[in-house]
Amino acid sequence: QTNRSWLRKTIRKVYLWQVRRHVVGKAIDFGCGVGEHLAQFPAGSVGLEVNEATVKYCQSRGMNVEIYDPEADNYDLKQIPAGQYQTLVISHVLEHLPDSHLVLKKLMDSCTRLGIKRIFICVPCKAGFAHDKTHVTFVTKDYVKQNGLESYKGWQLKKAGYFPFNLKFVGDFFTYNELNLLYEHA
Repeated sequence: QTNRSWLRKTIRKVYLWQVRRHVVGKAIDFGCGVGEHLAQFPAGSVGLEVNEATVKYCQSRGMNVEIYDPEADNYDLKQIPAGQYQTLVISHVLEHLPDSHLVLKKLMDSCTRLGIKRIFICVPCKAGFAHDKTHVTFVTKDYVKQNGLESYKGWQLKKAGYFPFNLKFVGDFFTYNELNLLYEHA
């Protein structure tokens, strides 16, 4: 992630903008990686990351990133204080988890308790999913519907679209087309 060519870094800025424009207030970047999104978020935002080396890298760059153990925490976000964040961003994480729908429901419950009002999610489309052997759950609009995620305990799916090309079939062959999901809490 840190060794991209100048061309890929330039193109990447468009993807970073796409996520940033959906963030309201301070945000939690869940599975923040090397902090590309987090660096674009409002001051006071925080990143949670499972990889200790990546956490140290982000911290060395002045970012507020904490190590996160999802199994020990059961996705309760216990280390996050209530009332301080307005958005949870989950970018390219759910496809790496078995039973992503159950994880998302737990995170929604945690966000409700914390007073978070918006969740923005990015997942790969078909070609992007097939591109990485660590992907285990293919999250699609149908997956969302079949697992009761269009509406869940006050959370409403407000927007579901594709980026950068808002056409489902493009994701069948273009590795970098993403499905974006925007949830808001009543």
